[in-house]
Amino acid sequence: MKRTIGIICFIFIFLGISHAQGWPKIYSAIHAWGNYVIENYDKGYIILGTKQDYKYGWVIKTDINGNILWDKKIGDGQYIFAPKSIASTNDNGLIIAGTTTKYGNQQDAFILKLNSCGELDWCSDVYTPAISYDLGWRVKPTTDQGYVLLGEFNDLNQNLRTNLFKFDSEGSLLWHQSYLPDSLAFGDDALDVIVDSSGCLISATCYYPDPGQSGGWERFYLIRTDTAGNKLWSVIYGGNSYYHGFPSTSLRSKTGNFYSFGKHNIINSYNENPAIIKVLGDGTQSYCKDIFSNISSGGSGASLWLNDSTFIVACGWAVNMYYAQDVLAKTDTLGNLILSKNLLLTNGINSIYKAFDDKIISIATTCLNGNCEILVYKVNSDLEYDSIYTKPFTYDSLCPHPIVSDTINPDCNLVVNVEEPFTKPESHQMKVFPNPVKEKLTVVFPKYLLIDNPLGPIQSTTIYHQWKSTLLEVYDLSGKKVFAKEVPRSETELLLDVSAWQRGMYVFRLLYNRQEVGNQKVVVKE
Repeated sequence: MKRTIGIICFIFIFLGISHAQGWPKIYSAIHAWGNYVIENYDKGYIILGTKQDYKYGWVIKTDINGNILWDKKIGDGQYIFAPKSIASTNDNGLIIAGTTTKYGNQQDAFILKLNSCGELDWCSDVYTPAISYDLGWRVKPTTDQGYVLLGEFNDLNQNLRTNLFKFDSEGSLLWHQSYLPDSLAFGDDALDVIVDSSGCLISATCYYPDPGQSGGWERFYLIRTDTAGNKLWSVIYGGNSYYHGFPSTSLRSKTGNFYSFGKHNIINSYNENPAIIKVLGDGTQSYCKDIFSNISSGGSGASLWLNDSTFIVACGWAVNMYYAQDVLAKTDTLGNLILSKNLLLTNGINSIYKAFDDKIISIATTCLNGNCEILVYKVNSDLEYDSIYTKPFTYDSLCPHPIVSDTINPDCNLVVNVEEPFTKPESHQMKVFPNPVKEKLTVVFPKYLLIDNPLGPIQSTTIYHQWKSTLLEVYDLSGKKVFAKEVPRSETELLLDVSAWQRGMYVFRLLYNRQEVGNQKVVVKE
């Protein structure tokens, strides 16, 4: 049976390639897997995958026709090094995120930067030896030259499954944000993050009961944050309307609304339809629509804007236990199907990208006789396979020398203090002693800044690892400010003479971005 399926799949691929005059393309390696594809600054493509059973990350650079120019293996072949997403950086390099077991038996999330020559700039590993299974899913550049990494299970508190990390341009961790669903939700899984000048939108899934029931059903779960990762709003779509589903990706419109794509689980049936939901910019639930109906084991995932009113969405549904039918769908913003194209039988499309000329590039994995290979589609805006470009293009023009295919074995900087704020609460607490005090006291500033954000049903906690300065203020019991000082990050403690202060109780407050990160009452005695 497997051999028959493999032969059918091979025939489909052969016919597809012949008809497409070069598209789709297959990139072969031992046990390869295709995860992401983007356009590079020079109109070539960057393909991201893994090979040799996740022992290597695999970065492939192609020309505009999909022909390989160079490739880089990432890892040492001994441990898992599995990149999940890639994006272009502001300096025309590449930022990559994923999971590795290089630094112990546990899995760690990593973030890695390559320059425009495909050479390693830096690598940071979110080192969590007490957590056996934590992941890095998505990485996106931010408008301040930094990067956000969406992770999962990166916290000792296993209820905090959805996590967001902010790194600066050199790979140093600035803050770590965790999001806790409300008391009825559980089992959340982080899936995607989009970044704009106002902050982030996290797409996740969680389980939440229907009204009047216990347990839970799968739901679309969206979290909107500001640029510091603080939660502005969150929504569990369909929590009060019996809508069940699973999101994969989200897009933001120019008017600030959000569209999420995934599957709609139909109650009392085995149907899972590719679907779209819309949420307004303030978190208000708007509408939902199935792109295809009466689908068994289906869904939609990777998506992009074709223009201001039209989406291209990667859909699919199971054909058997080994393969899915890949479909590219063109829809309007109401989810109405305009055009669709059946592609090949694969393991599903993982990523989709719109090139400079409105051509659509997508990536999947195809398996034949026990070995898997990377498959890349390229179609035009009418969803027909693209033709071959005969116009010459200049590639890798920002690199002063030819780029050589080789292996990068990164020596990552270990971000070793991710767990410490949770295992040692004193590390994020301000200390003032002696107390009571007569003449001089010492203020010890926290190693990390912790801010709880209780807004809405879904809680969040931000841990800052880097900051410029904090503000120390002291008030008497009448509310009069008696002392204030800006404290730079490098200053770990402050010696303060209070011998001239009136006897009584004072409140010491430490502020960061106008939010309190430390508080202690101190008595000045005779």
